[in-house]
Order: sequence, then structure tokens, then C-alpha cells
Amino acid sequence: MQKLYANQLPAQLQQGLAPCYLIFGEEPLQKLEAIEAIRHAAKPQGFLERLSFSADAQFDWQQLDNELSAMSLFAERRLIELELAQAKPPAAVNEQLKQLAAKLHPDIVLVVHGSRSFSEVSKLAWFKQLSEQAVQVAIYPLDERQQLQWLQQRARQLQLQLSSDALNLLQQHCAGNLLAARQELEKLALTHPDSRIDAETFSRFLADHSSYNVFQLTDSVLAGHSAEAAHRLQRLLEQDTEPVIIAWQLHKELSILQQLAQAEQQGQLSAQFKQLAIWPKRQPLYQQALQRLSRGWQNYLLQELAAFDRLFKAGRLTNTTLALLHLVTLFCHPVAKTFALQQYDAD
Repeated sequence: MQKLYANQLPAQLQQGLAPCYLIFGEEPLQKLEAIEAIRHAAKPQGFLERLSFSADAQFDWQQLDNELSAMSLFAERRLIELELAQAKPPAAVNEQLKQLAAKLHPDIVLVVHGSRSFSEVSKLAWFKQLSEQAVQVAIYPLDERQQLQWLQQRARQLQLQLSSDALNLLQQHCAGNLLAARQELEKLALTHPDSRIDAETFSRFLADHSSYNVFQLTDSVLAGHSAEAAHRLQRLLEQDTEPVIIAWQLHKELSILQQLAQAEQQGQLSAQFKQLAIWPKRQPLYQQALQRLSRGWQNYLLQELAAFDRLFKAGRLTNTTLALLHLVTLFCHPVAKTFALQQYDAD
């Protein structure tokens, strides 16, 4: 029949159900949502019973054969899902799969799916036999541009208004994991309905989901408590807090410090605290940092943060934890420049 990409499947389903669907690829969320779309389309057409099988090494193929052979004189029509759980099924399994094409009938819709790459599985004999009666859905990982488009579309579906910076931060936070991105967006829709979400709001949202949050880390950093900051950094990383979120928050605090330093030089520090909405109880933390970190050191920190961002995005950091600890230490107190991320960035 026809070959489709995941985003083309909904339009095909509106035209009617095919006898069989072959859904293969390495990106799990697109595959899951393709299967969910078929389930949703099958119910109004009378396929009310759904059976799911996972063909692992111990799978009883006779059980599947019995279900495929059963006719529905009085029973409901059935949607039968078969997951190929083995990455490369042995020859005996391929022989079983070759027999499926002859067992299709109008009372069933068969969905065969797996995580093996579409380009590999589409070359197999059983796949070619089934494809004559099947819609083939190819699942491919999204590149960075496609990921951003996907995030924008999903945010609109959830009636979320995310700034471009917030979308970029979400993209970095999820690192191509669309399932994680969907979960974060759904939580955002529940906690921030009808509100515009910028990068700072999103960063705070992520931090609030950690028992040790990023703001506790930045408090330690501003106060210059290096041992406490190192401990909190370690706990954040143990909780799988994304490194990009930590670095983004450090960059934000540095930007605030630079604005405060300029205002202090002009004798307008109090006014700047007010403009930045820094509460009186937090002002001493920033004042301690201003006394400790010169304007020149702040500029050096900015360069190191920029180098971290470039190296992290390029996948060139061999030890992300050490790099973040380096940044935290530089924030806590000026040290000799015997090690710099900029050196690695220049290589």
C-alpha cells in the first residue's frame, strides 16, 4: 500500500482503516502516538476489542494464530497489536511473520511495531509481503529544527504560550527526548494555564520539581560557600537535574551581578535592587558577591559560561560534573586561572 511519516498518519486514518499497519523506528514517542491514533480511529469503526502481544523469545505464536483465526459472528471486531520485542528476531520468528499476510481478514486490524530502524526492517521478506496490504509508518528521530517545530506545535495544542527562549531551554532540557518534553508541557499546562511562559518562569518550574532546587545552589554560590555549593551541585546532578538548567541559572545570576555592579559604580545600587525586584532579605547575598568578584572576574566568568555552553551543546565535555564544579568554584571565590574551559573550546 503506502508509506507514510508519523505526522502523515492522522490524515490517512480519516480516509479509513487499512487491514494492517507496520510502524517501525527508533523514536519512541512518535511510535506510541501513531499506535494511539490507530486505536482512536478504530473504535468508531467497530473495533472495540484490543489485544496486545509482545513477541519476545518466549512468545507463544499459537496464541496469536488463534486470535487471527477467530471470526466475529457475535464478538466485537478486534484491533490486534504485535510488538516485535527482539531487536533482530531469529529465522523461526521471521517464518512466523511471513504467514501473517495470509491471515488478515475484515474483522481485524493488525498493527505490527518495533524499535528497529525502518530502513533495516523494510528489507525483510515478511515485511515486503505484509506491506502489500499495510500502511507503512516510518519513524525517524527529529533533528534540532524539527524538534523545535514539534515543541511549538505541541505547546499550541495545550494552549501554552512559550517564549522562544523558553522553547529553546525546554529543547535543551529534554535533549531530544520527546516523551520527556510532552510530560513537561503537560505539567506546564496544569500549573501555568493561560499565562505566557518565559525562560525564567520555565527554569523556576523545573527547579521547583527538585527536592534540592537550583535556587538553593545559587544562594550558596552568591554567599561564597564553596563546600555547601559543591554539595548542592552534586545532589542536583544525582536528581538528574539537567546541566543546562544549572548553567542557565548561573548565567542569570551573573547577569544580575553585572547590572548591580554598574549601578553601584553610579551610586544607584538601592534603585537597581528595586528595579530587579530583589527582596531586602536577599540583597546581602548579592552584596557579598559584589565585594568578592571584581568586574574583570565577572567578565571572565561570563566567558567561561559561554565556553561551557558551546562545549556542552557540541558534546565535547568529557566530564560535565567537573566542568560545572569549576564554574561554581569560580563563582564562590576568585582562584588562579590554571584551568579554563575556554582553552578546550579553542582546541
